[in-house]
Amino acid sequence: MSNSLRRIITAVVAAPIALGLAYLGGIAFVALIALIGMVGQVELYRMARATGAQPNLTGGVVLGALVVVTFGWPALWPLAATWLIVFVLLAPFLLPQEHFLPSLTTTLAGAVYPTGLLGSLVLLRTARSPSVSAETAFWLVVTTFLLVWATDVFAYYVGRALGTHSLAPTISPNKTWEGTLGGIAAAGVVAVVLHVTVLDLLTWPDVGALTLLGGGISQIGDLMESQLKRSTGADDSSAILPGHGGVLDRFDAMAVAAPLIYLYLRVVVGLF
Repeated sequence: MSNSLRRIITAVVAAPIALGLAYLGGIAFVALIALIGMVGQVELYRMARATGAQPNLTGGVVLGALVVVTFGWPALWPLAATWLIVFVLLAPFLLPQEHFLPSLTTTLAGAVYPTGLLGSLVLLRTARSPSVSAETAFWLVVTTFLLVWATDVFAYYVGRALGTHSLAPTISPNKTWEGTLGGIAAAGVVAVVLHVTVLDLLTWPDVGALTLLGGGISQIGDLMESQLKRSTGADDSSAILPGHGGVLDRFDAMAVAAPLIYLYLRVVVGLF
């Protein structure tokens, strides 16, 4: 079976599950995002060990999950804060002295990237205001998903078909400017279609901004993860997703796009 076929099969199976749980919202969606983040953390910690760091898996993963849960139920923030404080207090006994600093910082950083950043999807799904109903919040999440997915797909295939000019040869030699522009164009089409069908509360400048955030700047997230892999000698973060590599390989752009889109809609547009 070709790698492209594996990619397609994985996407056909995974995408409806993600969209279905996004539609359900509540604990189902929080659990999905927490799970994705925690698996991504495990992959990050595995790569970090190649550099000598020894992150504490339990401490970091539980903290990441609590951050996501707190986004869904803000009243639970004392629980996350307590876990963080307890872990910091116990860190001298849990982490190796020889590599204490990189082990501690990697453990805590994993709760932010990818898990905490992906948790902004929960903030989008639970957003409410006079102009943002539960249905609208769902479509905002769908928009974020589709922007990143369309960018990823078209950047990959346009790059393979037409790419000749390398985007960042020292970081990711296979990425090209042609693929990058193809991904941005695909995100623009997605943003326009969703605007004229289900998100008419946004303006055309908002459509342009979402295209830039979800289709352009998000691709820097892919370069960031490529740099992580290059610095640790890993080809993929894992092999959990056939044809795609690991969770971190698939959600690196989402970890950038989701918080940027949430902040744009909240701070700039003032939707909620």
